[in-house]
Amino acid sequence: MNILLQMSEVAALAIGFLGIILIGVGCLKGMYLFVRKFSHTKMLLTDIRMEVGKHLALGLEFLVGKDIIESVVQPTWDELGKLAVIILLRTLLTLFLGWEMKGVREEAQEEQESLKREQRI
Repeated sequence: MNILLQMSEVAALAIGFLGIILIGVGCLKGMYLFVRKFSHTKMLLTDIRMEVGKHLALGLEFLVGKDIIESVVQPTWDELGKLAVIILLRTLLTLFLGWEMKGVREEAQEEQESLKREQRI
């Protein structure tokens, strides 16, 4: 059982680290694209929001996986209760982020159509 506990701790640590890295990379990429937008690119803000949102959603999924692994090896009612709340919160964040990304996608399509109409005039 001790080896299983150690393996689960290492796996949870690696998966959690990957989730944090994904979120960090997404934020850095978003900042880079935002600054680049003002220099010469015609990238839309909605495109930048979509890019950051994808990284945030994927990072949150990895963090949920980390929490599940941490509580699977030695589950106590206290740990299971904490896990349930954490998963609920992160799942709600992911759902709301998905809804936001859907709205941003629709907004981006409207902006692109508007730009096409302006170019025709």
